[in-house]
Amino acid sequence: MRALIVLLLLSATARAQPCDPCTRGEALIDKFELAPIRALAPELLELSFAEPITPAQYEAIIARRARTPILGRLGALDDTELALVSAALCHHPDNACTAATVRALRCLADHCDVAFPPPPGGRLGFEPACPPAPRKRTPLLGVGFDWGNGIQRSGAANDGRTTSFGISARIRVSDTLGVIARADRIDGRDAATDEDGDGIDDFSSSAITRITALAGPSFVLDSTRFGGTIRSVRLDLLAGYLATRTLPGEDGLAVGADLAIQLSAFRAGVRLIQGLGDASAATMVLVHFGIAVGSTPTYRTPTYRDADRCPPRPRSSRLALAWELPITGGGFSSQLGYMAPGLGTELIYHLHTRIDLLARADLLAFPRRDRDRVIHQAALGGVRFDHGKRPRRRSTGWFSTLMAGYTHGAVLEPSTVGSGPIVDASIAWGMQEDEMAMYLRLHARFGLVPENEDFRAVFLSWGVETRFDRKRWADRDRQW
Repeated sequence: MRALIVLLLLSATARAQPCDPCTRGEALIDKFELAPIRALAPELLELSFAEPITPAQYEAIIARRARTPILGRLGALDDTELALVSAALCHHPDNACTAATVRALRCLADHCDVAFPPPPGGRLGFEPACPPAPRKRTPLLGVGFDWGNGIQRSGAANDGRTTSFGISARIRVSDTLGVIARADRIDGRDAATDEDGDGIDDFSSSAITRITALAGPSFVLDSTRFGGTIRSVRLDLLAGYLATRTLPGEDGLAVGADLAIQLSAFRAGVRLIQGLGDASAATMVLVHFGIAVGSTPTYRTPTYRDADRCPPRPRSSRLALAWELPITGGGFSSQLGYMAPGLGTELIYHLHTRIDLLARADLLAFPRRDRDRVIHQAALGGVRFDHGKRPRRRSTGWFSTLMAGYTHGAVLEPSTVGSGPIVDASIAWGMQEDEMAMYLRLHARFGLVPENEDFRAVFLSWGVETRFDRKRWADRDRQW
């Protein structure tokens, strides 16, 4: 009689109109190759138990999984995804069939509670279900180098832009504490003057070249596994000496802070350095990129015997980090000309199946053959829209972005392509999976105020994006 009722429910719901949860459930069934469970739907309803289930009911579930090994794949789905699969099997988003099926699928995926009797004599003599896994050791010492670009302040006239190259050495004291020492060369140029308006510096004063030697404690604010490696966020507190080789009177003690994220050997962040005493006029803010190896936090890895029943559980994250290379482009104004290759980075937050939030920083350079170069450093924020249709069978497709922010323009002569607020719109084509994305992107950028009203540029860039958590980005797998 129960089987007859189940068949009636399935046949009745099969005639219902297609629904969005059903379509998404079908996509999950195809993705995880679960098609055989469609024929098992009436039998699975016999395992629809109220929680907590009894040990006898749990044994029936284990026996069912042993007879049909494909049911073990359900363990890769979370409760939301199991509900979508249930809707697909019942052809209805929410009815008696769907509710009963999702209870059965949760138990088959080992998501339901089991009312085991308490062990005799309490917990004595029982081995922990998941014993502590041994820690993966990493080298105690680490080294790295990085390149930075940013803005500076000085007692001497300068154009406000600076670049840096530095090396660092670290030692790990514990998983959350370490010590860092670093040395950097930081270069900037003079303010330059153009009295005759020909776009060429008429009087070259001394460039600003600084050497810093800083050291201090390093704190690991967060760390978790990422595939076979680790991602971490560090805060370095720095103190030491700053020497300005080209300007007398700007030498002295200095303090600073460096906040950076590291993924495997790649590191990116923001560094602030402030001089003290005689060097109090020196301030530098740098966005830096580099490579660092060794001295990373340790992480736990389960033994081979415990790997299946005690898999590692890294913390979930909706973030992704992208590096972008502006390849070529140009400005519509004669004050800009063609654009040389630059550099950009983006921090992305996965907000919705089709929408992401963006924070971006980039450097654009316009060499200008007959005049002094123009360099723009920009910081922007905005949104990204995924234009993929559902469901898709390809990993390539389109997305677009809309951002607004501020650009700092280093321009020699008085011009209308200088600093000010800007907007940026882009369209991109590329491929993506749940772990990474690669794309070609066309940007259009415009100034908004009289100081940069002629800053109108179009440029093509190539980007690579690394996503921190495959599960959070699973809805983007093969969706563009």
